[in-house]
Amino acid sequence: MIQQVRDGNYAVHGNQRPAESWLNFNHKKAKKDVHKLQQKIYQATRDKDFRKVTRLQKLLVKSLSARYLAVRRVTTNKGGLTPGVDDILVVSPKQKWDLVEELRNLKSYHAKPIRTVYIPKKDGSKRKLGIPTIKDRAMQALLTCALEPEWEAKFEPNSFGFRPGRSAIDAIHYIGRMFILRKGRKPHPGWVLDADISACFDNINHGYLLNKLKGFPFIHLVNMWLKCGAVSEIGFTLTEKGTPQGGIISPLLANIALDGLERQFGIYTKSGFYYGPSERRGNNKLVALYRYADDFIVLAPSKKILEEHVIPTIGEFLHPIGLSFNSAKTRIVNISEGFDFLGFHFQRFTRKDGSIKEFIYSPARSRVDRFLRDLKIWIRKQQSIPVHEIIKGLNRRIRGFCNYFKWGNAHKMFAYLNHRLFRIVWNWTRHRHQRKRGARWLKYHYWRPIPNEGWVFNYNGHRLLLPYKLTTQWWKRPPVRIHTSPFDPKSQPYWEHRKQMSSWAFT
Repeated sequence: MIQQVRDGNYAVHGNQRPAESWLNFNHKKAKKDVHKLQQKIYQATRDKDFRKVTRLQKLLVKSLSARYLAVRRVTTNKGGLTPGVDDILVVSPKQKWDLVEELRNLKSYHAKPIRTVYIPKKDGSKRKLGIPTIKDRAMQALLTCALEPEWEAKFEPNSFGFRPGRSAIDAIHYIGRMFILRKGRKPHPGWVLDADISACFDNINHGYLLNKLKGFPFIHLVNMWLKCGAVSEIGFTLTEKGTPQGGIISPLLANIALDGLERQFGIYTKSGFYYGPSERRGNNKLVALYRYADDFIVLAPSKKILEEHVIPTIGEFLHPIGLSFNSAKTRIVNISEGFDFLGFHFQRFTRKDGSIKEFIYSPARSRVDRFLRDLKIWIRKQQSIPVHEIIKGLNRRIRGFCNYFKWGNAHKMFAYLNHRLFRIVWNWTRHRHQRKRGARWLKYHYWRPIPNEGWVFNYNGHRLLLPYKLTTQWWKRPPVRIHTSPFDPKSQPYWEHRKQMSSWAFT
């Protein structure tokens, strides 16, 4: 007789092998069931029924579906092949199912120290990256499923980083709308605090963070991850502050720690009604804050408001968290001077009489130059591989870069990118054929004339992607509604419609 163990709507046969249990698991049904529980957690938080929130979170963490999705998340991404301090990888279906079963025992679970590595930054310094073990990552992913919908119901509207249904492009669009001339609305005066927090992930106060998580039924596990210590080249060190930048739950914890920053400027009434920047009163009028993780900017009507009101207010908010401004990277600028944020350059141009000529936000020149420099280094190392593989590699990198930056005023910068790409590919062909330096031979061997496009790098049917062909108009991508969430059961038609839109609009 076949013994069956039931968990929710799933039946796992007692004589079924672990590998078969993993391969035969209904992934789509698991996602659907977990999402339903997350919607209930979100709605219960909105209704301030915190007993129900706690009960649903316990139910979600214990469910087989959530455990399966947590293991799937950490074992199918690129980080799944990077071990922690125990040097254990979970690769085979049997190992994955065994890990699903291990996540059931929360009482016997103990976190291991994180493995610390240092990766270079663009300014020459190094960033500390903490890598937990695979089991710790799976447990973090499991608790993130339960904690995220609760805080999605609490987060501020203009926080865009590491949140479901939101992206950096949404932040860029909302910032751009403040400066664009629109009928019946004056553009923002344009004073900007371009702020940077010094080592945000490394300095968050544990006591402050745990106090904000009070009421979460698995807060002891979060405390365990924060205090588990780190192992690096110099040996074992205690972690008295900060969250490991590399853990699954770290971005969510950083968002929780910084939540409340926008509320310092009177965005809500006592009844919970949202006030737009132009509707606020006193020093908060026309003050708008946009945050992506630990990067944020603040718009204000004057330089004086930024110096005497905004900076002191933010400083007071950051102090108990253990954070402070990075004075070297924090500056006050006017929109006419321009500033960079999330890879885009924002600038407004005026005429001699002071009237507004145009406002643009385009790919920052530093990001374009860095992309071209990396592309040049990559192609120099590919002298012996087939030409069609070179074209595939270039196209993959060009498409990834352009799909992010095409939602701004990218036409001029993409035209410049076309020119620089031609020079890079031309120099590569000359180096590949050093005995045939004739420009005519290289031209007819690698380039083909295409109507309305000119001569395009094309070899045996494989053609190089032209950046200017990927440009689009920013208004063709509707920005996300900032007062809702994918976990909100009342706005599901909107999120379903957003998913069903053509794939190019959200690439």
